[in-house]
Amino acid sequence: MAFGGAPTGDPGALDQVLARAHGVRVREMPGDSVPLLVERDPVAVQALREALHIADLPGFVCMCQGSVALDFLDAADRQLTTVTLHHGYSVRWEGWREDALLADGVRSLEWLAVRGVSAPLREFRADEQRRAESDRIAREWAAEIPEALAPHTELFLETSRTGHDLTEPQILELRTVLLAAHPDPVDRILRLCAWFGAGTGAYSGYPMHEDIPQHFLDLETPTDFAAAIELSDTPATTGAVRYLLSWDTRKRLPRLLSALSPTSRRKIILHARDAESRRWLQRRIAGLQ
Repeated sequence: MAFGGAPTGDPGALDQVLARAHGVRVREMPGDSVPLLVERDPVAVQALREALHIADLPGFVCMCQGSVALDFLDAADRQLTTVTLHHGYSVRWEGWREDALLADGVRSLEWLAVRGVSAPLREFRADEQRRAESDRIAREWAAEIPEALAPHTELFLETSRTGHDLTEPQILELRTVLLAAHPDPVDRILRLCAWFGAGTGAYSGYPMHEDIPQHFLDLETPTDFAAAIELSDTPATTGAVRYLLSWDTRKRLPRLLSALSPTSRRKIILHARDAESRRWLQRRIAGLQ
């Protein structure tokens, strides 16, 4: 969603127009002219009008074209106006410069579903499940943040919401806090690795906030990293593998792998999540000789 500044328009303007509606034609977006549904029952049309009650005009515009278009018809069956539904949360209408938030978006999707247009509601429920799973994983990731950095949890999670990583001054300031709380480098690296191994655990395509432990691991020496891996348990080793496989670690990788003992190298390979990653690490280790 793109935010467009201060809201403009009257939230009640759409309802005033829909008061003159005698029917509605439902079309799939984008731009499909074949109607999925035509409803002229006055009780049903009134129910849809109520389902489109607007809560706010917050000044944003969704980047998509919407899932369905609602062409409202007047008494002569002429098109009165068109409203597009977006993700069960907002609507777009020509009377506003920005999209409007629905007071209860799911009501319009349920209205469609009981009339056979069920895809928007299914997509909405699937999105809800994905968000719930994403929130659960984020909470698990946050639970592994070293206690000294825990007050900054929202700052970390915000990076995924905004797409903006921590700045270098922020990283250095936070590292000062981390060093004060965990002056022993081995202890510190073990905590950072366990943190980096939390969350999705994926080696690519994961939320931006899950990269934050890597910023601090980048500031540790290969010698201290190797000493930590000698003592690492499964969570910390899992995070260490993720760190070694990270694209951003590639310039340090030869030095990090060279510092590891043969036992630690075997440990790292065994804790890789898949055969392809194990083979990749084996090739990099073999290339050191």
